[in-house]
Amino acid sequence: MEILHTPWRREYVVSARDYEGCLFCNILADERSDEERRILLRGDHTFLILNTFPYTPGHVMAVPYRHLAQSTELEPAEFAELLRFSQIGERLLRHSYGCRSVHGGANLGREAGAGVPGHLHLHVIAWPEAPLYGACQGADGPPETLEETYRRLHGALGECEARV
Repeated sequence: MEILHTPWRREYVVSARDYEGCLFCNILADERSDEERRILLRGDHTFLILNTFPYTPGHVMAVPYRHLAQSTELEPAEFAELLRFSQIGERLLRHSYGCRSVHGGANLGREAGAGVPGHLHLHVIAWPEAPLYGACQGADGPPETLEETYRRLHGALGECEARV
């Protein structure tokens, strides 16, 4: 297995130790615009957001509004929308970056690698193929800014959301 090196995530790893409260609940309580918070899409129970410290360009997360640690705590409608939003995230990555490979998953609990262990979220990541991120066009060059990623993905939402 190859190691995905992401030195820009160091800031998150260091700052996460002292973070107060829940990252996702704090983002939702923030009064800035959705674009400033990097929220791509909102549903009745779930929102789709860019990861501020992505593993690859386009790393998004589907997150329920309710602060729950486990998928087993979700109501059926919440679970269905969470999965639908992860599908939209996958479609966005495949459409916007030409990805052949996409990784999706959840880290449930700190021991499983969860950075926000108390608030369930699903990662959808454009997955690199060895050796040079050949799985995605646009994700194989220099990283783009989060603002560029947001514009790229948000601009493709209408087409991708309609197909789910």
